[in-house]
Amino acid sequence: MSIPLKIYITPFAEKGVREPEKWSSDAAKKALNVVNTIWSKAKITFVINNSLIDKPLDMAKSARNNDQRLLDVLSSRHDPDNAVHIYLVNPIENLAAGGSSYLHSDPEPASFVQWYGNDFASGRAWAHELGHLMSLDHVEIDYADEKQAALRSNLMTKGLSVGSDLTDQQIATAKGSKLVKRFGG
Repeated sequence: MSIPLKIYITPFAEKGVREPEKWSSDAAKKALNVVNTIWSKAKITFVINNSLIDKPLDMAKSARNNDQRLLDVLSSRHDPDNAVHIYLVNPIENLAAGGSSYLHSDPEPASFVQWYGNDFASGRAWAHELGHLMSLDHVEIDYADEKQAALRSNLMTKGLSVGSDLTDQQIATAKGSKLVKRFGG
């Protein structure tokens, strides 16, 4: 099963001065390979249908550190269509999240992903955000509990994690999600 993505490489600007973007179409393809490796366990594949350099988002650096507000602004710039909209943005100072998504694809399947300096880290963050679009929530870990500590390698672990594992329940939830069903899953 393939899910189409529309990629917007979105540079920032502040007071009309454009910042150089970290993402490129080539970096997006390499990060997507990481995404697809992670989600292959669920037999879900993501395909870039369209990739474009978006007009710069002129937003003060101090206003970028609220992930929900940023996603709302990014997604309001384009009308929803039949693809999942992914906004690839530069690293954002003081933003603890790697990106943001509308949980359960509500109101629409859209997310943004920060650049983390390499294809693997950026792709892993992207895979995590897609997990949210497929109805997965964060995994909270009690590190004092040995059994729970094993979850630290899970894709959906909250915080800046490097995990990419998925549980059988997470795979079942993703495959049964509104997003996957929308594309024939």
